[in-house]
Parts: sequence; structure tokens; C-alpha cells
Amino acid sequence: MMLNYARSEWYRITRGCEFYAFTGVLCGLGLAANLLLFGVGSSDPDFPYATVRFSLSNVICAPSLSFFVAGLLVWNLFSDEGKDGTFKNAVSHGLSRRDLFLGKCLVSTALGLICLAAFLVVFVGSALALLEGPGLEATGYLLQGIGAALPFTVACAVLAVAVCATLPTSWAGFVAWGAVVFFVPMLLDNIGRFLEPVAALAAWMPANFFSSGVLINQSGAAEFLWSTPWGLAKCLVTGFAGIAAFGAWGLWRAEKTEL
Repeated sequence: MMLNYARSEWYRITRGCEFYAFTGVLCGLGLAANLLLFGVGSSDPDFPYATVRFSLSNVICAPSLSFFVAGLLVWNLFSDEGKDGTFKNAVSHGLSRRDLFLGKCLVSTALGLICLAAFLVVFVGSALALLEGPGLEATGYLLQGIGAALPFTVACAVLAVAVCATLPTSWAGFVAWGAVVFFVPMLLDNIGRFLEPVAALAAWMPANFFSSGVLINQSGAAEFLWSTPWGLAKCLVTGFAGIAAFGAWGLWRAEKTEL
């Protein structure tokens, strides 16, 4: 039943325009950023930032952007279901809430990977075509960072699916999602400056350690949390733990949410 529902959702979404518009805007932003660097570099020969390394470093240094994009994608695809009665109709036709939740998670993850692949092709391809300097090393850094952040990015999508089912009719749900992923870690990180036990907890939150564990500059220096076995393990453990925790909470909420 879950796979049948996932196929129906896949058909519905791929026949609509929301997913393509979202992917197009994301790719357009990546292309526009490289065009801007190219334009400034063309008009000013002394401009030092019209390079592949600088362009890709803007994404490399912010892996947690993928968390935000994952949540926004899910919200774009599923936030209106409470308004149009899709969830209620599916349940009334015999689908279990568990199958609905898992099906949405599966479809969201698959579409998110397609969106990510399209963005990388456009962003990296335009950087290599328009900007100066070697790009192989920076592209490798970018792919490594995306791979390290991918498990928690999927966890963010799972959490967004759960929140959409709980608060489907307003932006309050997206704000609540953002609080869990970004605001609470930031708050605990600030409190941890004064309380060591809180600091130890905050250090295990992906929004915190992904923002502080990356260093890349134009001189060639580069340091990444995921470049060490311990750092990579931290990225993967927290990511899969997030998938398990948010998935369990989502299944519980799916059974409790009133239609």
C-alpha cells in the first residue's frame, strides 16, 4: 500500500508545476551567482573573486543550507494538503496513516535528490564554464560536504513531512520546523558559552557543527570536519539518528493528528 501511494504521489507531483518551479528557481539562483561573478570579473580585471574556487566555496562553507532547502521543498509539495482535504480523502479510502507518512518521506527524498542533482549540474557546470581557475579540487570538496550533510538533510525532510501533517494550514509549521533545526541549536550554542554540559549537547547538533567545522579560503587553505574519520562519523551518526528520531515522532503524530 505504501509503495502504491508513493507512486500516486510521484505521479501527482511530476504532473504538476510546483516541483519544477522550485527546482528552476534553485538552479536559477546558482546560475545567477556565477553570472554575477563573471560579469564583475569581466568589467574589472583586478577583481579577485571571479574564480571557481570562490564560487563553490560559498556553498561548501554552508552545508546547512541543504537543511533549509529540504524543508522548503517539502513544504512546497505538501503544505496545502490540509486545505484541500487530500490527507483526509486518502485515509477514508483505506490507506493507513503510517503508509501515508512513509510514502511522503520516500517521495520527498527522491525528489530532493533529483533537485540536488539538477542544482549541482547547473551551479558547478556554469562555474567551470564562466569562471577562472582550476575546479576539480573545489568540486571534490563540494561533493564531500554534500555527502556528509546528506543524512541529516534527509532527516530535515522527514521532520518537515511530519510537521506538515501536524500544522498543515499555516506557516506556523514551517517556523516550528525551523526552530527545531536551526533556532534551538543556536540557542543552546549560546547558552553553552556559560554552561559546559549545554555546550557538549550543542556540539552534537548539525546546524552548529556544520557551520563551525568548515574552513576554505582563496589562499588554498581548507579544513573540513568530515575530512577526519571522527568528524565524518559525527556527521553520519547525527544524520541517521535524526532520521530515526524524526521518523518515529512523525509516525506517532500521524496516528494522533485529527482529520
